[in-house]
Amino acid sequence: MFPLLSFSTEVTLWIFTLVGIALTIVLWKKLSKNRWPHIAGRLGIILVIQSLALASVGVTVNRYGEFYESWGDLFGAKQQLAKIAISAQNLSQISFSDIEKAKKTKGGSLIFREVIKGAKSGISDYVYVVASPKIAAQLEQPTRLIGTKYQVIELFPGSPGVPQTWIGTLGGITTMENLENAGKIGPTIAVIPAINVVAGEDTECMNFVGGAKVETWITDDMQTFMQKFMGIDGRPWSAFGYSTGGWCAAEVAVKHQNQYSAGVSLAGYFQPILAHGLSKRERTYLSDRYDLAKLLRTGQRNTKIMIISSVQDKFTHTSALNFIAQAASLIPIKYVSIPQGGHNINVWKPFVANGFLWIDAQNVLARPSTPLMP
Repeated sequence: MFPLLSFSTEVTLWIFTLVGIALTIVLWKKLSKNRWPHIAGRLGIILVIQSLALASVGVTVNRYGEFYESWGDLFGAKQQLAKIAISAQNLSQISFSDIEKAKKTKGGSLIFREVIKGAKSGISDYVYVVASPKIAAQLEQPTRLIGTKYQVIELFPGSPGVPQTWIGTLGGITTMENLENAGKIGPTIAVIPAINVVAGEDTECMNFVGGAKVETWITDDMQTFMQKFMGIDGRPWSAFGYSTGGWCAAEVAVKHQNQYSAGVSLAGYFQPILAHGLSKRERTYLSDRYDLAKLLRTGQRNTKIMIISSVQDKFTHTSALNFIAQAASLIPIKYVSIPQGGHNINVWKPFVANGFLWIDAQNVLARPSTPLMP
């Protein structure tokens, strides 16, 4: 009835807060006596007003940053998505019904939202797919074929965060379609999976022994999903993420070079932070398994990384410089320094275009002389 990200929820809470303040002013004199009922009444009014004010501010901030999608996410209780999820491997290719239900943006893109169950990870959660204007126009034709001229970019949100941030507050999809409509990048298919798939936990897009297989969810399961749903071929993808999603983009670009040829990390980091509560043995295992510089020294080096970080965002900036020092001699790294600003969307938003332009340039350079079959 009152969705967490709804504007009506935000307005309703602020109305309740203002009404509560007004009633406090009106009733305060009647509760001014120093008797226990009056004291309890004054205390109760103060607590109610503070609770309403905090809730109003919290919902406003959450709507701006899109950190949590639902009340269940906020309070650590994931929706029972497994009951409505469709197995990714059993999906049929996109239909007219899917196209009719899709949201069409002002710029001409189509946005699809699916709830799927990963064939390999077993994770059930939301996935958004965005067909840029030229791809959308092809899908709206009777054949519903995407052709051969397209690039696939997987977009990762932060933590806490939801896929919609790329569509809403960050303006990523608007930026992408504006660049395409201006002829600056080619037709693009974007896939935006939920990465915060375990209630109340930041899994950092990793696979845990005996636990969530989030790395598998965002790589193998997304590839199966996109092949079944969009009919894409086996061409390499690119990855692009902000904050924790920036780590995820670097992670998959290094660890899954057969699937990804490039990654953009916007205000990301390059070593897992690792949540509290993990045992020493688990921390040692994960730190070694996700040591990106070590993986590049000992494994494949067919990837490219773009790093965008703010000098004033001390943690991610230091992590970026450390990774560059270790990996710049192993793979091509493009570094863009943001001169000022902290760890927030207002700082990152102007640089989203840089990421899309760089990805498109890498894909143009890697494009074969003969077209790939759909």
